[in-house]
Amino acid sequence: MFDYAEVEFLLAEAVERGYTVGGTAAGHYNNAITASIEDWGGTASDATNYLANPQVAYATAAGTWKQKIGIQSWIAYYNRGFEAWTQFRKLDYPLLVAPPDALSPFPMRYTYPILEQTLNGANWKAASTAIGGDAVSTKLFWDLH
Repeated sequence: MFDYAEVEFLLAEAVERGYTVGGTAAGHYNNAITASIEDWGGTASDATNYLANPQVAYATAAGTWKQKIGIQSWIAYYNRGFEAWTQFRKLDYPLLVAPPDALSPFPMRYTYPILEQTLNGANWKAASTAIGGDAVSTKLFWDLH
C-alpha cells in the first residue's frame, strides 16, 4: 500500500523522467514532504518552515533531481526499511557506504534461496547466469546504469 507521501514522491520522479502526470516535480516534492511531516504529527507550518530551508527546497537544494527526491524520500520512509532500500537502489541516493568490515558489498538484491538452488538447480544456474551472478551485489535490470 502506498501512502500519500510516497505517491507524491513517485509523481515528482515521473515528471523528472518526462512522463505526463500533471503538476511540477517541485510541487509533487513539496506535497510529499508536507504529507510526511503531517503524517508524523507535524503541522503545515512545520512543513513550510522545513521546505524554506535552502538545503531542502527543490529549487536550491544541492544535486540532481535524483539526489533531492532520493534523500527526502529516504527520510520520509525511515520506518519503512524495504521501501527506503528500494528507493535508494532506484535513485542511488542518499549515498550509503558499507562499513569497512562488511562481509559483502552493499546489498542490491536478495539472492535466490538455497531451496531454489537445491530443487531447481538447472533453472537457478540459467537465471543466475542471465543476470550476471547470484550475488547480493548484482544489480537488477532497472538499476543498470
